[in-house]
Amino acid sequence: MIGKKLAKRYEILERIGGGGTAIVYRALDTILNRYVSVKILRSQFVSDEEFVRRFRREAQSAASLSHPNVVNIYDVGVEEETYFIVMEYINGKTLKEIIQERAPLPIAEAVDIAKQICSALQHAHDHQIVHRDIKPHNIMIGKDGHVKVTDFGIARAITSNTITHNGSVLGSVHYFSPEQARGAIIDLKSDIYSLGVVLYEMVTGELPFSGETPISVALKHLQEHFIEPRQLNPKIPQSVENIILKALAKDPDIRYQSAREMYRDLEQSLQQPNVGKFIVPDVTAYTQPTIQLPAAALQERSPNSPPNKEDLFAKQEEAKPVGWRKWLRVLGIAIGVLVLGGVATTAGYMLMTKVLAGQEVTMPKVVGMTREQAIDELKKFGFKESNIQFQELKDPGDVNRPPFEAGKVFAQDPESNKQVKNTRTVTLKISTGADTILMPNVTNRKVEEAKNELAALHWDVNSVKIIEEARKDVDKGIVFAQNPPAQVVLIPGKTQIELHVSTGPAQKPVPDLTNLTLPDALNKLQEAGFLSGDVQQEYSFTVAKDRITKQGPAKPGDQLQEGSKIDLWISRGLPPETQVRSYEVTARPDNGQPVQITIKRIDARGNQTIVNNEQVTGTKKYQVELYVTPSVTGEIDVYENGNLKDKKVIPYMN
Repeated sequence: MIGKKLAKRYEILERIGGGGTAIVYRALDTILNRYVSVKILRSQFVSDEEFVRRFRREAQSAASLSHPNVVNIYDVGVEEETYFIVMEYINGKTLKEIIQERAPLPIAEAVDIAKQICSALQHAHDHQIVHRDIKPHNIMIGKDGHVKVTDFGIARAITSNTITHNGSVLGSVHYFSPEQARGAIIDLKSDIYSLGVVLYEMVTGELPFSGETPISVALKHLQEHFIEPRQLNPKIPQSVENIILKALAKDPDIRYQSAREMYRDLEQSLQQPNVGKFIVPDVTAYTQPTIQLPAAALQERSPNSPPNKEDLFAKQEEAKPVGWRKWLRVLGIAIGVLVLGGVATTAGYMLMTKVLAGQEVTMPKVVGMTREQAIDELKKFGFKESNIQFQELKDPGDVNRPPFEAGKVFAQDPESNKQVKNTRTVTLKISTGADTILMPNVTNRKVEEAKNELAALHWDVNSVKIIEEARKDVDKGIVFAQNPPAQVVLIPGKTQIELHVSTGPAQKPVPDLTNLTLPDALNKLQEAGFLSGDVQQEYSFTVAKDRITKQGPAKPGDQLQEGSKIDLWISRGLPPETQVRSYEVTARPDNGQPVQITIKRIDARGNQTIVNNEQVTGTKKYQVELYVTPSVTGEIDVYENGNLKDKKVIPYMN
């Protein structure tokens, strides 16, 4: 699969993960020039309609969500019996990997991660999606600490850690809820239980229940109590332990009734750590002490097959005597029922019918309220939060009112002042405000490409603020940071987009190193932000031995990228065949009148003026030294008042 290009667009680069039914690869979107994750259904499941259906459902479920803590789905398709989902690439680790590396995690970090998971779950629950398999393996943590929940509705493999019911995967055994173990109806409170297990594991480094077989773990979820977190880690605040105890209540009605409710307690837990301990109510006093898993949850066998270990265990559980206190309670209930007789039965039936039917109330008006205000108001009238649905939409407004601002209820069903049962479902439409778009990820793109992508979303690119910065690790013209980050909602006229664009490595002036010793030259290079390149030696007529004669490729004062290499040349002194000749030049002004004397020397060093228009009033002698070689003779020219007075040629002496 490596190197293959799906849909003529997604080039598979490397495998980065996988499970029983699918393999996940890192790929390059060659059209948008960005990395993506591609999940591919294993070939052995391609012909299984049930697996294919669930695989497609994952894409549909996750694609219907748009939230900063939910992985984004970009594309889905099939090519030559290869079923694939293209999603956001998260550069980070799974929460399971982080727990294995350094659990127990710091309490503040664990609470922050749990809050972000809560936020993702609430968004999913608002869209009538129950994850059903919340576990650290399905939680991605980016390098910036941002949480992304993955695997919504994926077809899960039947492995040693999975319980099945009628061929359907219900969840991973260490993290699923008691109702999942029973094969009962699963709702949003099952996700909350699983999140409680994840939080327990983050702060203790242990799982609340473990065992040798999936069945034994499932039974513990149903029947046993776990070791309380503070017994394993005394550093856990009581407020945080309370959240775990409530989330892991075996009775769903005792748990948090929504992820939003759990989020609120998490938000307050570190501000108010010292609270009273939460005591889970005992709801098992009048219930059957032994609960048998559905037969479909066990391994299927023929009627004549010998019983397995799990069957024997279940029968032993059924044979255990009920404690004498519980027998007394049961006996008391039986006597009470006999005494009350048919009257109590009839009254109980009428009362239960009324409770199940709900109470008729006048529907309150919640239009104009925030989501939280609307929930609180509806609760006053007996509506359950689990029966309140939300739809986030653009508010079109009407002739009588302008659109509500983002976050406010702009429509409700049922409408206010109607007589309704408080057990019915209430749908509230939440305004997203003005026309909005999600900020795309434009990092590692050329600035013009980033602007074009924003323009394609109908964003005014002239309002985009470009901040240029020198970055030695980023090519010139590439966007290396953006604000806001990807997937943040943008509101035209209110949101300011900033793109940080690299100008490449910083440009610095090259220092002059000529006539310095090599150690001094190297120190000066380092101080200026450059590196030494090649060092060579050469003969020089003008620079003393062991000093720098020249440098390259840049000249002193040129602007060059920081970290560039500068080549150096070091003088070896005069060439060995050089002759040093010295001559005396005498200036004698005629008639004692002052004259202007100029003396020029021509030798292996080139043409040089050694005396320039010096005024002489009497006889004066000058010592002139020349370098001559077999190929270069010397010459001395003496000028008096600008006129050539004397010329002397000095040959090479063989």
